[in-house]
Amino acid sequence: MLDLNNIRLDSCEKNALINALYDIEEEVYVTGSRTVRGKNGGDVDLLIFSKQNALNLSKKISRRFFMVCEEKIDVLVFDKDNLSIEQKSFINTLKLVRIK
Repeated sequence: MLDLNNIRLDSCEKNALINALYDIEEEVYVTGSRTVRGKNGGDVDLLIFSKQNALNLSKKISRRFFMVCEEKIDVLVFDKDNLSIEQKSFINTLKLVRIK
C-alpha cells in the first residue's frame, strides 16, 4: 500500500504513482522538492532499493507513470546490500519520505 499523504502531488501524479508501483514490493522513497510542502513544481524523484536490474526497473516504472501523467519522473534504483561509497554519500544528502 502506498502512503502518499506526506508528499506534494496532485491527483494525476498520485494516480500515476499508484499505477507505476502497483506490483513493486521493494522499499520506495520520494525525495527532492516533492517532499517540501511549500515549494512549487519540480519533477517526481524516486529512490527504490531493489535487487532487480536497475535500468529495467527504472524504465518500467517511468513508462507506467508517464502512461497516466505526462509529468517528469526520475527513478533511481540501488541495491541496498551493495551500495558503493558514492551511493551511500549521495543517499546521505537526500531527504527521503518512504511511500512503500
